[in-house]
Amino acid sequence: MKLLEYRQKEDWGTDHIFTLLKGKERSFIQVEVSWNEYPSFPYLQIAFGNNRLIDILFWCWKFGFAFELLGFTWKDWNSEDDETST
Repeated sequence: MKLLEYRQKEDWGTDHIFTLLKGKERSFIQVEVSWNEYPSFPYLQIAFGNNRLIDILFWCWKFGFAFELLGFTWKDWNSEDDETST
């Protein structure tokens, strides 16, 4: 189990992903802050359940913020650290 993990991902912008108390498949808290190349209308999404306690997604113009509590660990399918299944 890792106490704190940081990853940076770049595809259509830059994503900074922080994970607190990461296990093999689940994590306690995951936060993502992103700045993208393409603007979007503002929206807020709050979800409960579906293998997580709470999930909050906020997007405004080019800025994005995501927060997840007690959920599955987000996988970066382009990373060699994460296992991919085919």
